[in-house]
Amino acid sequence: MNAISIGPLVLDGARFAAVVAFALFFVLAEVAARAKGRDAARWPIIAALVWVLAARAGFVLANWSSFASHPLDALKLWQGGFLPAAGWVAGATLLLFMLFRRVHGAGLALVLGGAVAFLAHQVVIAALPRPVLSVPDIQLLTLDGKAVQLAGRGRPLVLNLWATWCPPCRREMPMMVDLAANSPGIDFAFVNQGDDLRRIAGFLVAEGLPGQGMISDPQSRLMGTLGAIGLPSTLIFDAQGRLVASHTGEISRAALTRMIAQAAMTAQLR
Repeated sequence: MNAISIGPLVLDGARFAAVVAFALFFVLAEVAARAKGRDAARWPIIAALVWVLAARAGFVLANWSSFASHPLDALKLWQGGFLPAAGWVAGATLLLFMLFRRVHGAGLALVLGGAVAFLAHQVVIAALPRPVLSVPDIQLLTLDGKAVQLAGRGRPLVLNLWATWCPPCRREMPMMVDLAANSPGIDFAFVNQGDDLRRIAGFLVAEGLPGQGMISDPQSRLMGTLGAIGLPSTLIFDAQGRLVASHTGEISRAALTRMIAQAAMTAQLR
């Protein structure tokens, strides 16, 4: 998978690229702006906030069907979900405002920082591994102890690796179960990693969640087979069992819905 591990911290590849780009932008723009004086030094912070807020607002509006019934989800920035184009439009508008105000030095600093950050983001994205994976031909267990296979379903599959001790897994599970119940034609498999059946059943009862689609992998074999380095991990396979998208870490309803739609489009083009 395309996740990056930095000590105990595990980031999805796309998020890691975004962190690198933002860090470079802020350092370069801040240094260049400070060289122009105290008044210019505040603009990198303003620019970063404008980009984040605009990119988030753009993503929310573009995926409003997912946010309409859960509007407070728009505030959950840690789940990800940004529309870069909206951020760049807002950034360009801010630059025009700065030119109008004749803050030329700070504007040049923002352009320099933004250009380097964009290039760094593209380089990191291009360097991320793109594994060629298929649904593993592996026998697991349902919650009543019966054997079940993941492969050979003949339908798109959303595979979620989770554990009861994992806070982000617990937070996203109600959303994913609800989405599974309202996604006809797509299979969802929630494969627990390492917990025993009693612990899984207790968690589901406590949270009021159904057992449908819940599968046990007591030896956590799938994490090794799929190269997953953190939980939760969500992978989407097409009807032929080929991996078309993946995400490491907590994911929002909008981001998962968008990922499923993009995966379906990719499968149609093949």
